[in-house]
Amino acid sequence: MLVAVAENQMEEVRTRIAKVLQEVVQEMTAGASGVEVSFTSGDRTTIYRITVPQEHRGKLIGAQGKNIMSLRNILGAMAGSYGFRAIIELVV
Repeated sequence: MLVAVAENQMEEVRTRIAKVLQEVVQEMTAGASGVEVSFTSGDRTTIYRITVPQEHRGKLIGAQGKNIMSLRNILGAMAGSYGFRAIIELVV
């Protein structure tokens, strides 16, 4: 079900999703310091950039990319319910 949200509330929704993503990534990397999630939003697409220390990237990506793909699916579902597309980009 698509939730109708006013344009001025979309930034708040994107910020809340970024906070959720930050918490999930923080837990996946065993509380590693230096985990940051930022986002850039366009008309219909938001790019969430995740910065993780080098030694924790493997945990985030997972075996054969399963962890990051799962995160992307969850993020896509959250964003889709508000009517926009979301992409996760790992900052190397």
